[in-house]
Amino acid sequence: MKGIDYMQLEQLIREKYDGSFKKFVTQEVHSVPQQHHIREIVAIKEYLGENKHKIKQRPDETFNGVTLKTEKIVLNYAKTIIKFSVNFLLGKNPVSLSGSENVIDKLNKVYKRGKYHKTDYRILNDLIRYGESFEYVYMKDGKILSQVIDPSEAYPVYNHENVMIAFIQAYNSDAIDYYNVFTDEKVYKYDNYGGDLRKVEESVNLSGMPVHYKTENEMDKTRGYAEINDYIDILDSMESLLSKSFDGYYRHIMGTPVVIGQPLTDAQLPKHGNGVGLNLDDDSDFKYVANPFSHSAFKELYGTLRNALMDISQLPNVVLNGTTEISNVAEVAVEAIYTLALIKANMNSKYLEDGFEQRLDKIRGILAMQDVTFNDDEFDSVRFVFSPSMPKSDKEIVESIEKLRELDAISIESIMDNVSFIDKVQEMERIIEEHSNVNVNQGNS
Repeated sequence: MKGIDYMQLEQLIREKYDGSFKKFVTQEVHSVPQQHHIREIVAIKEYLGENKHKIKQRPDETFNGVTLKTEKIVLNYAKTIIKFSVNFLLGKNPVSLSGSENVIDKLNKVYKRGKYHKTDYRILNDLIRYGESFEYVYMKDGKILSQVIDPSEAYPVYNHENVMIAFIQAYNSDAIDYYNVFTDEKVYKYDNYGGDLRKVEESVNLSGMPVHYKTENEMDKTRGYAEINDYIDILDSMESLLSKSFDGYYRHIMGTPVVIGQPLTDAQLPKHGNGVGLNLDDDSDFKYVANPFSHSAFKELYGTLRNALMDISQLPNVVLNGTTEISNVAEVAVEAIYTLALIKANMNSKYLEDGFEQRLDKIRGILAMQDVTFNDDEFDSVRFVFSPSMPKSDKEIVESIEKLRELDAISIESIMDNVSFIDKVQEMERIIEEHSNVNVNQGNS
């Protein structure tokens, strides 16, 4: 029996694409809204990957009759901001699951076999870079895995109620276009090898649509919003100010040679050279004229832009070699410095949770096909635990754990989760082995 979403897809193809599935695939991919969004994604890729910054388009100038190459200084702060945001939330402490032990044990096995800590990291990386990420859950050789789809290859199809009814992954390789089309029930593979679009493969879809992770977008609820758009203009202004200031400072040092009055000979002043003499009339003069260069004005302007970049990107000032001292300060003071970063991490964790919940539903469905089932209460107890990489004193952590342990308010396993310098898996195995040896010795005595 066909699902509602598939029936809506069939209706869409029938009404908009003359009932042709092939026409639906090609025309949807090349539609104006889809291509406009893909161009935005590609522009971010080029900015981050190929240093295609606005400053690179700055034209050269003519000075003293000679064409001079202008400074085009590139600041890759965007990469630093993105790397910090990703690693602050997931770099050191991957997402962990909590809830009913029966469910968590089985899910942890799936996560471990599928290396989902790496999948989560890549999803967050795409989410922060492009405002969205796509994950397809599937089964291979009895193992549940996930494929993270490049956002520049992603063409989700939504209905008027903002429900995804189809998904197309389109890319080009060796001058051949490839299309992977996901519906609720099937996965179709097409290519145009030989010139015409042809269906290469058709398979059963066990998990339905790919999971669409996305940030909040005021203009389009079906797409995410790349945060780099909030501060890229500030970075452009910083690069422009720095580049023009370098050129201006060079001119300030050099100056422009000016002759006032009448030279006594027709000799021309060489454009290059030192120690050149001039014969001038009695009332004549020669000097270098330079525009004044205000170091304080440059410092104030650049500092204002830099502070705005920190505020809007929600990056702690200390990350980009700020003047704020962070050594030997209390934990409360550290949290104050990282307030905006924690707010941002909390927002990103909510975006991830929205997708993780869909992922678990798909994993649950595949496990049910393997006769592994959970009741609703157990499954609904699952929670995602995020631990941002806040600077912390190991001594303070140990002291807090000791007090909790004295009150029997924390388990050994929870202690392992909160102490970063201990390998939890290895240490738990050693603890179990030690307890076993103690019990054996007591039995022999």
